[in-house]
Amino acid sequence: MSQRPVTPAPTTPAARAPLTRRRVLTASAAAAGAFALASGGTTAWAAPVERFEAETRTGRRAPGAAAEPSVVVRWNQATMDAILGRYQAAGNRFGPATVNARILAIVHNAIYDAWACYDRVASGTRFGGALRRPRAERTLDNKNEAVSYAAHRALLDFFPEYKVAIDSMLRSLGYDPELTDPRRNSPAWIGLRTAQAVLDYRHGDGANQLATPPYADTTGYQPKNPPQTAGAFDPSTVVAPEHWTPLIVGGKLQKYLTPQFAVMKPFALSSPDQFTVAAPPAYPSVRLTAAVEELLEISAGLTDEQKCIAEFWLNDDVTPPGAQQMWGRFVSARDGYTVDEDAKLFFGLNMAECDAAIGSWAVKLDYDFARPSTLIPYDRRGQQVRSWGGPGRGTVTMDGVDWQAYVAVPPFPATVSGHSTFSGAASEFLRRFTGTDQFGDSFRFKAGTSTVEPGITPHTDVVLTWPTFSEAASQAGISRVYGGMHWSFDNEPGIEMGHKIGKVVYRQAQCYFTGAHR
Repeated sequence: MSQRPVTPAPTTPAARAPLTRRRVLTASAAAAGAFALASGGTTAWAAPVERFEAETRTGRRAPGAAAEPSVVVRWNQATMDAILGRYQAAGNRFGPATVNARILAIVHNAIYDAWACYDRVASGTRFGGALRRPRAERTLDNKNEAVSYAAHRALLDFFPEYKVAIDSMLRSLGYDPELTDPRRNSPAWIGLRTAQAVLDYRHGDGANQLATPPYADTTGYQPKNPPQTAGAFDPSTVVAPEHWTPLIVGGKLQKYLTPQFAVMKPFALSSPDQFTVAAPPAYPSVRLTAAVEELLEISAGLTDEQKCIAEFWLNDDVTPPGAQQMWGRFVSARDGYTVDEDAKLFFGLNMAECDAAIGSWAVKLDYDFARPSTLIPYDRRGQQVRSWGGPGRGTVTMDGVDWQAYVAVPPFPATVSGHSTFSGAASEFLRRFTGTDQFGDSFRFKAGTSTVEPGITPHTDVVLTWPTFSEAASQAGISRVYGGMHWSFDNEPGIEMGHKIGKVVYRQAQCYFTGAHR
């Protein structure tokens, strides 16, 4: 019916390698600075690459650009590796997008604040321009050192279980992870001081990071419906079909992931609910019936391309909002960015992603609307419908109570789509930051490499292309509809809200970049 049980992910680096199918890094190892995380909290370090192709799939870099990524990109990849490693080690397919977005935002906030001390005009988020270093000290070496100590400090705050790997990352860049009392105003001192100030501020932002367990709910949320066992939907137990229903998948009960992000302190938004979307249609209603019919029609007619889109943007190999990090790395490689551009790019991009998480979760908590995976089986119980019948079965006729989504369904309400909001925010920020909507990335989904229908889908290679950031955002959003986890009224309004968030984040970030923020 709804969500299929998830097979625990393998935990050895070799076994996990196929999962990172979108990471294109030429040479025999991962990017310099990225690390492989083995089971049990141990680490395996890769040697630096001989040349770097970022996430471009084409390896293009601006003429005359450096052959390797900046330390900002390296720490970005290391952060993504740590995020993914933690959830794979726990046997989870992916972690909460909200927590991931916040981690990335804080790491890059720390990086940006350290870098800003070596810029002529930029102001940091915590100290403004009070720690600005004189012109003679604004060297690449000093920037790299300050940025690296800041990233190292921030990552240890989130991933103490990976201290060996994080220390090794810093050591591989030529710095001492055991340095505890650096000389005042030295690059290491700047990095540690700015990072700690960012962490101190964010520890009280409402995410509840320091709780036991971390990120425990503070809202008191209780689902209106009792749980349903995936694959055995029981309509008789449903209390409020239009509201979210937790599932029992593989014997594990879903819990609403981080509802408190709906009240978390944002970066640029005036409040978590500054932007919202229209309420989902009432149940029952003509509009909701049309939405059900639309998803049934899509499910029954799923093409190979639609299946590839649904799986590619599922992001179970990079974790949401990991796709947007690849957008940023593509831009950095394509346009030949240095540490100066990258510090600003990834700061603004991830502040947009974190505010998108906050804004979309505010809407989710407000509406608490049902996923198609429970509302369609309830609405069409006892009726014969045509739909995708499960892996390798194609389109079949079934009782509507057995309807299932094409991809796994995450544990939180539907409206509004987080994927759409994340993607809209990222595309808007990147369009404004680069001065153009042009993107130019692509991905070849090779025949038979589906994780839902392995060996079957797609029948032949499918190439996904994104000429513009806007088109990438649109495809990411519609992927959730193709996958059956979202309604159309979750998607388009989410992308629109994301664009609004990206716009205000860009304006706020520009105030820091130009030193105009007071």
